[in-house]
Amino acid sequence: MVLFCSKYIDDKTGSGLFAKSTLKPRTNLFKTSQMITCLNEKSHRELCNHCFQPCSSLKRCSRCKHLRYCSEGCQRDNWKVHKAECDLLSSINASHFVPPLIRFCALLVSSSEMRSTYKVDGMMKHESVENEKICQYYPFLLRGVREMCATAAPEKVYSLYIKLVVNLFTLEDTQFNEIGSALIPELTKLNHSCDPNCVLSFRGRTAYVTAIREIPAGEQITISYISLPKPFLSRHQQLFSQYNFECTCGLCTDQRKKGRDTQLLRECPSCKEHSNPAIDIPNNDLQCPSCQSSLLKSVTKINDVMLKNIATFNSAITTRAQQDIEIMAHLMAETDALIIEERWEAALRTGLKATVGLMDWAQSYPSTGLFLAKLGKLQLNQKFADKAEYLDNYNRALQLFDMSLKCLSLSLSKSHPLLVEVEQFYYSTNEGINSQ
Repeated sequence: MVLFCSKYIDDKTGSGLFAKSTLKPRTNLFKTSQMITCLNEKSHRELCNHCFQPCSSLKRCSRCKHLRYCSEGCQRDNWKVHKAECDLLSSINASHFVPPLIRFCALLVSSSEMRSTYKVDGMMKHESVENEKICQYYPFLLRGVREMCATAAPEKVYSLYIKLVVNLFTLEDTQFNEIGSALIPELTKLNHSCDPNCVLSFRGRTAYVTAIREIPAGEQITISYISLPKPFLSRHQQLFSQYNFECTCGLCTDQRKKGRDTQLLRECPSCKEHSNPAIDIPNNDLQCPSCQSSLLKSVTKINDVMLKNIATFNSAITTRAQQDIEIMAHLMAETDALIIEERWEAALRTGLKATVGLMDWAQSYPSTGLFLAKLGKLQLNQKFADKAEYLDNYNRALQLFDMSLKCLSLSLSKSHPLLVEVEQFYYSTNEGINSQ
């Protein structure tokens, strides 16, 4: 906190944190373990509730029967937080999963000590009672909270609810998979930007905020509240639905002035008209509004060229690549789906298409580095008929791992498990090439 000053902005954005001096990329601005966490349903059954590591023989808390731990040590270390919640969970059938928001509200409404420790009273609220999502979920939440704490007053539950929906962080593992939610009081003054200068990451129960570019003195410290990269309309729909605000960051302001998302503007391969799927086309169906041709064809030829020579990914037609966030995001999602289906070759082909220009518009996001590492592993596992194909596979994999390391090193510490893992793949691949 010595690097920053807290400054009041306005009623909508509340307080923000600003750099007192120029901060270099990769600077760790925050490191904190003071948090309350709740795992999502899948992780609740597979991960230790304290260290968040997978374990095939998780043991339940002997009292409430809800929370699971991999060892007595983890259970003992977690008791400081869990003791305030254990009795509350004991009133719920152990076979029923309690959603995180209900757990957070029940814990905080029943414990003034926890509200004080985690500075809940001073947190900003979600003021809009007209938000449909907020109104629809509240009766269900109130029922769940009262099952755990029968004396909970509706007005107190609602007050906590409209604070939590805008102050909870998505809890992730070291592979950036969503595993639950976290309340981190030290970070609640960090405001959102669609073009952030910092990234939030987790290692177990420790949260880190790391600069991903140089931050001049006086500039506000920002992170993204949502997964990036995303096109203009997708960002604004999610931010308004979940956090009830219109983003006024530099990127959004610029795109509003232009009246369209220039990063998504593309030429139709059939009629040559230019359009923007995020704004001009209903439901983002990736079709030209003039002739209804598929806009995915507009990058087919360049993708085929890229597949033949991975070394040219960053130099060939970068202007076109920078305009295709929507298509690249679609291809990245499709790649992950193919990996789940174990269709390895199809996943690699699709993933390589998504890498066109990736280092230009999404280099600073850890998700980009993770995606490139996945492609590197897929490339290593490709079949080869002779030494030439072997070397070709390994050289392509090596370049993918190198690109991955460049991304991850911008936002992760040198000892981060993901960065260490990719480094090991890089060096072992390089050894495989040199041994031939």
